Amino acid sequence: MTVTTSPICPACGFRVFNRRYPKCESCGTELPRSLVYSAAERRALIEAEGQQARSKTEDQASTSGVGAASAAGEVAVMAAAYAIAALSSGSS
Repeated sequence: MTVTTSPICPACGFRVFNRRYPKCESCGTELPRSLVYSAAERRALIEAEGQQARSKTEDQASTSGVGAASAAGEVAVMAAAYAIAALSSGSS
């Protein structure tokens, strides 16, 4: 079994938990590009998360039969929030 560890900030040694954000969450130092997800990787993550949320919502709506329109609206809001978060973290 392979165990992987989280990347660590070279400036302060803090464990990097959010590789979408280009700065260390502890000391604020810019992280090396090798530790941060690229724009393409962030987009792929957002798309995968949106698809996962849509699938979950569709499954819930199909089993309950109630609230499908509301659930679809929630998915749209979640996808928009992910996109905004990714854009704002990439512009820093």
